[in-house]
Amino acid sequence: MNVDVPANANGVLYALAGFSGGVTCYVKDGILSYEFNLFEIERTKIKAKEKLPTGKVKIEVESKLVGPIGGPMNVTLRVNGQTVAEGHVPRAMSLHFTSNATFDIGEDLDSPVSLDYYDQAPFPFNGTIGTTKITYLKK
Repeated sequence: MNVDVPANANGVLYALAGFSGGVTCYVKDGILSYEFNLFEIERTKIKAKEKLPTGKVKIEVESKLVGPIGGPMNVTLRVNGQTVAEGHVPRAMSLHFTSNATFDIGEDLDSPVSLDYYDQAPFPFNGTIGTTKITYLKK
């Protein structure tokens, strides 16, 4: 995702599904964050330690299953090719999120996936999102 990041960056980069289960990548107070919400039972949050740089930035989110579908998943957040955060989702039931859910870019138009921006929903990104590429990689 090619993004133009303002100095006071906030907002959803992308969100799949909603409050009762989904995945989101967002910026809060300049910090790149990812959350996997497993049906409100378990929320896995992965956050960078430092604020995003301002200006033109390339953000990558790599989600890699490390077991069968529905099993664990490793997530890596990269900014301009450098890893800024890594984490492990114990159970990744993402196939169930898509049956009646939205996939939003730039704001979370369904019920908010994350409690971190629940009161600010749809939490539109205050920068500019350019080219966004989603790639499925086989093992």
